[in-house]
Amino acid sequence: MQYSEWVVVKTNQAYLQYLSKALNISVPLAQVLVSRGLKDLDEIYSFLNPSIDLIDPFCIPGVYESTKIINEAILSGTKILINGDYDADGLTGTAILYDFLKKRGANVFYHIPHRIHHGYGLTHTSIEMAKKIGVKLIITVDCGIKDFDTIQYARQEGIGVIITDHHEPLRINEKVVLPEALAVINPKIDRNSPYAFLAGVGVAFILAMAIDQQQAMEYLDLVILGTYADMVPLNTINRAIIKEGWSLIENPYRKSIKILKEIAGINSNNIKNFHLSYCIIPRINAPGRIDYAGDVVKFFTSEDIEELSNIGQWLNQVNSLRQKTEEKIMVEIEKKLEEEFNDESVIVLSGNWHIGVVGTVASKLIERFGRPVFILSIDENKVKGSARAPQGFDLQELLLGCKDLLIRFGGHKQAAGVMLYKENLNEFKERICRLSDSLFADTKNILQLDAAVTLEEINEKIVDEIKLLEPFGEGNREPLFGAKELTVVNLRKVGNNHLKMFLRQNGNSISAIGFEMAEENILEGCLIDAAFTPSINEWEGMKNLQLQLKAIRRAQR
Repeated sequence: MQYSEWVVVKTNQAYLQYLSKALNISVPLAQVLVSRGLKDLDEIYSFLNPSIDLIDPFCIPGVYESTKIINEAILSGTKILINGDYDADGLTGTAILYDFLKKRGANVFYHIPHRIHHGYGLTHTSIEMAKKIGVKLIITVDCGIKDFDTIQYARQEGIGVIITDHHEPLRINEKVVLPEALAVINPKIDRNSPYAFLAGVGVAFILAMAIDQQQAMEYLDLVILGTYADMVPLNTINRAIIKEGWSLIENPYRKSIKILKEIAGINSNNIKNFHLSYCIIPRINAPGRIDYAGDVVKFFTSEDIEELSNIGQWLNQVNSLRQKTEEKIMVEIEKKLEEEFNDESVIVLSGNWHIGVVGTVASKLIERFGRPVFILSIDENKVKGSARAPQGFDLQELLLGCKDLLIRFGGHKQAAGVMLYKENLNEFKERICRLSDSLFADTKNILQLDAAVTLEEINEKIVDEIKLLEPFGEGNREPLFGAKELTVVNLRKVGNNHLKMFLRQNGNSISAIGFEMAEENILEGCLIDAAFTPSINEWEGMKNLQLQLKAIRRAQR
């Protein structure tokens, strides 16, 4: 991807020297921390040493009322239904509350809607199922905040609802409008809440903590999986949760996670964020995309080895089918891009595509084009699908400007779902592009660097220091350093489309590799600027410092 600008936060060098000495870290790492908004010693210390003990679940409105209702339901034997979403976030959250309440003696059941047959959220199908079982209390997970009609229907049928969700609530003239539930737990009601970035599973976990904190800690492994899957920022509360529970992923006691690691081919106990994002989580998400995901909850709560093994193999097979389905759609997408895309500010493409995978396809196009993407599936007279947007854009603001054309929409700033009538598709495409041009005209495709450095400052100590920032993920990416006027030495193409070279500056030379960069316009001996993450490359027992290149350009003085 080409970037219009490379930007680094400028900080007083004397202050960076002060932080370096006070915290016993290098100046470049001090610059990384300041660039991420951490300005004083206390903030930096809390970031480097996150503690789950700082979490107070009762700080979130609705938690106290919900614990009272749930404890009374357990004592009275009232039947409880956990209604969760079909993605990894909702599935892990459902598994947590179901297993947690079951172990506390609750008469509890769970329901995961089918993406195609039922749709997203708390639906009338969920209420009919609850009536059939005799349920009097429904607890939602990762859904419900905008399901006004369904919750009203549940009330009419004598069924109370507790909403646990993290999606944006309805706001009218900046005033929050909530469904008439028994209680609503959604940290996004207060946008300034330190808990506002929790995933749906995180909200479910907070509720469990409020009921019994010690018991809730058993589920930190599932909280980590759901949190990573939903790509929420890994700062403050999320960072504390993940840091606390990381060992439960590296050395799992839960049989299902052991099986997931095995089928994903992860043999090491040194787990990194990419193992979760690219190996484990796609297998959890796959059933909800192209099949029925209810058995994923069973997978996380069962102790039967044979059952777990069978479900694990099924997850692997469904994930393979998901990959093939995406590949087929991508071929059609490429053709549509050639025919329909004229460099509009928003990409809107529609076709007869599987609704379950359009979101991941949209994500791939984000990486390539750096602008909002809507991938929509046509179903008779309706069109529905998913949208993704890069940082700096707000999908909810765009969709609010088109709400008269939409049957339904929801989600976050960078990810959303939409449904509209087919007859409104062309007008929707035109209006969403106009709105984007108007609202985000100044939004540029900027490469944000954490620190500007010289090659002299890059060494093995820096690589060790970077580990202090782990685990990495959304909102806490691996540090990106930038260096100017580097001479390219020993340039060569390796593999299918990669570049390998040495970069030299003022007598210092470091090996560098750029994956998928063979098309970059650089030559042996030329001067370049480079954005990179330093790492240690291990090969045949040898360890060498290496720069993992993220972007390069001809040197700009």
